[in-house]
Amino acid sequence: MKLDVLGYELDKEQMKAALVNNCNTIIIAGAGTGKSTTMVGKIKYLVLYKHVPLENILCITFTNNAANSLEEKLKQELSQSLKVYTFHKLSLEILKEHHINYRIASEDLLEYLVQEIFESVSSNYFEKLFLDKNYKIKEEFLQYKKVIVRFIRLFIANYYDLKYFQDILKKAKRRDLPMLKIIKKIYEMYLLEKQSSNIIDFDDMIYIATKIVKEKGIQKHYQYIIVDEYQDTSLVREELVQAIRQKTKAYVTVVGDDFQSIYRFSGCDINNFLEFKKHFKPAKELYITNTYRNSKELIRVAGDFIMKNKRQIKKKLKSNKSIKKPIVICYYKNIKEDFYKLIKKIDSSNLMILGRNNADIFTVLDHQLKLENNQVLYQNYNIYFKTIHKAKGLEEDNVVIINLTNDINSLPSKIKDEKILRYVIKHYDIYPFEEERRLFYVALTRTKNYCYLFIPKNNPSIFVKELIKNYKEYISFISL
Repeated sequence: MKLDVLGYELDKEQMKAALVNNCNTIIIAGAGTGKSTTMVGKIKYLVLYKHVPLENILCITFTNNAANSLEEKLKQELSQSLKVYTFHKLSLEILKEHHINYRIASEDLLEYLVQEIFESVSSNYFEKLFLDKNYKIKEEFLQYKKVIVRFIRLFIANYYDLKYFQDILKKAKRRDLPMLKIIKKIYEMYLLEKQSSNIIDFDDMIYIATKIVKEKGIQKHYQYIIVDEYQDTSLVREELVQAIRQKTKAYVTVVGDDFQSIYRFSGCDINNFLEFKKHFKPAKELYITNTYRNSKELIRVAGDFIMKNKRQIKKKLKSNKSIKKPIVICYYKNIKEDFYKLIKKIDSSNLMILGRNNADIFTVLDHQLKLENNQVLYQNYNIYFKTIHKAKGLEEDNVVIINLTNDINSLPSKIKDEKILRYVIKHYDIYPFEEERRLFYVALTRTKNYCYLFIPKNNPSIFVKELIKNYKEYISFISL
């Protein structure tokens, strides 16, 4: 059997992934291997060949943009509309079906509440609580406000139930107890604030929806659940999928790439992906490994680089495209002047500039290059800036990566998580800079052609040093 999707004939691995049915499946898809095309192909097969009604297929992805894009592709292919959900949209629909009235909390409600608490409690009180760590009032309080907010957000994303906080306190080291008690009190105040104002936040939506499904079931008769970007799933999200699966007896297919798991800071847990077969027994594991984006030389470098971490799922991508030296190291002396020279030198009409942080672009622009709505204005070229996190899922003809210095806030970032967060992050880095390594992998694999690394010769990122040491035959060098 052959299956054409969006003008392309699926390759053998894509076909196998699209045609498998009547079982739970994890599809491990490398960068640029046609993940979305395969998902559309699977839905097309279920609808046209297995005669599954569209309304009996639940399709979930992570962002509104991804959902809209997938909806458009499905409409183009099937001439029918399938609503693609984010976890929040799905949760809201379940709440509406059960006539639950709600108002959505402001996204910064927690930050506002923590600020109010810090301003209302005397400094002496906090000074006593933090005495064993010698905190300076102004600087350290600002930092600890951020830590408290992050702790609570991670707790909500992966545990949620206040009872679990008691377990944390029982297991906690004595030195951490004062801080944990403060965080627990603030979390209780946050819950009270939401309850008294009759509002819910985004994680509440998923938690309440899961509880409804477990207790009352779900109105839809789903036969298949398809979840995109599963490597970015939190425990709360996985529990919603499990609840729907158990009530509907639907088969679950998840698609993703553990190499591209880069959202731990927001509560995502790569182990949901790595342990899918344990959580959704019985389950098949399939791979799609033919990349249609990167050259075979680039995937050789990027794949070997990422698999230094043995916890990653071993996979070997393939490509028919060849570019002998797809990585170009560009040494600069004057960062702004030399960046302008590089832009002129590349002479590419489609160029994506990638940075570790939002502010990175301002370190390289001067009066010759202006920024407007993330577009870098230069002649009539399509040049734009993205953080690496926001670029995941995107591709471009050529890519320039900036902020590749050996500093605390570059790539890899050397900002260490506060140890207190270990109580809510289940799995910390086992391999050095584990998540930062995945972030660099994502950056390297956005390009269809060349990836330019813009670096100072006297202070390069340790990742760049590693590339030069191990993969010199795939790298060319230019001085600007």
